[in-house]
Amino acid sequence: KQKVSKTNRLFPTSKYLTTTVLIKHNTIHTNMRATSILSILLWSSAISTSSAGLFKKKHRRQKAGTKYEQHGEVHVVVNKVGPFNNPTETYRYYSLPFCRTHADESAHMAAYEEERSIALTDEEDEDNASASSYLRKLEIKGNRIGAERHKQRLGESIVGDRRETSPYELSFKDDVEWRLLCKTTLDKADLTKLKEAIHNNYFFEMFIEDLPMWGYVGDIEDEDEILGEVEGQSHTYLFPHLHFRLGYNKNQIVSATVTTERDRRVDITDVNKPTPVQFSYSVEYFEDNLPWKMRMSRYADSRFLPGSFEIHWLSIINSFVLVLLLTAFLTIILMRVLKNDFSRYMEIDDSSMEEEESGWKLIHGDVFRFPEFPTLFCASVGTGVQLTIATL
Repeated sequence: KQKVSKTNRLFPTSKYLTTTVLIKHNTIHTNMRATSILSILLWSSAISTSSAGLFKKKHRRQKAGTKYEQHGEVHVVVNKVGPFNNPTETYRYYSLPFCRTHADESAHMAAYEEERSIALTDEEDEDNASASSYLRKLEIKGNRIGAERHKQRLGESIVGDRRETSPYELSFKDDVEWRLLCKTTLDKADLTKLKEAIHNNYFFEMFIEDLPMWGYVGDIEDEDEILGEVEGQSHTYLFPHLHFRLGYNKNQIVSATVTTERDRRVDITDVNKPTPVQFSYSVEYFEDNLPWKMRMSRYADSRFLPGSFEIHWLSIINSFVLVLLLTAFLTIILMRVLKNDFSRYMEIDDSSMEEEESGWKLIHGDVFRFPEFPTLFCASVGTGVQLTIATL
């Protein structure tokens, strides 16, 4: 106590200085803690935002062999698009500007009446009129939204499947003569995407249960085989109408095909001009005697995609010769560079080998140099961090 009192008498402000330093230290520590907490919150929010689409709830798979009731919902699952000549190159179905929502009842009825006024003639009989009145009574629910992911198996993800929902409204054993899917005006960017896809001979793939269906996005007419598209001569057409033809055996769907109609195609040759497009579809059911267990047998007999591809031997030989030439050139260059060094090492004795090394010989010892932080280095290489850094 006496020593402390003496110290206080000699240095009366030391007590206040110590208190001030402690207060500042606590303040800095508190600020650092707040900064670290804020950074953690920012990182977590960024990660949650970026991974929102990855961890978004996916739709359940459509179970194969479903036993439908009359007017039961039939779901059409879209998968992918890609060039016919290279089926391994695939993209999302909705990478092209297709409809993601269904038209409502009023828009459909207006377009339906317009379609019928164009298609019908004065010789239409009463049966067609009664059928059309029944079709008008089919309710459009509009509760199906496209571009929402489906759950997939590991094998489907490996082969590049990207199954998503579609807005098509199909019901079991209910034929649809014509139904509006959506009406939109395609701008220059959308028309350019579709035109490039059509020129690359793109096809699309859809599923009903586990039954695949294929069709073409569009077609080209009067295209020159050498020059390709010729202005004023060739035309690019989009197929906006799909016709689903479904076969059923009792209360199960055993076959499914989709076709496009050339009569309803839309000319999109001029991409600089906004083009109104009316996407639509129709449905036809027929009774099929094929057992459900044998439903995949027809795909073995006929394939939309080619079973085998032409081998480009010229490209393979060209690549092989190019590799041989590059290897030979590299060997010659290395021999010319290292020849002088090898000859010099052969002529001198061991006593004169202590001279300072230069050039490429300076790094020969780095191969056997033990790295710093070996545990962290091995963990980083093992988890593939170098691949992530290389991609960045």
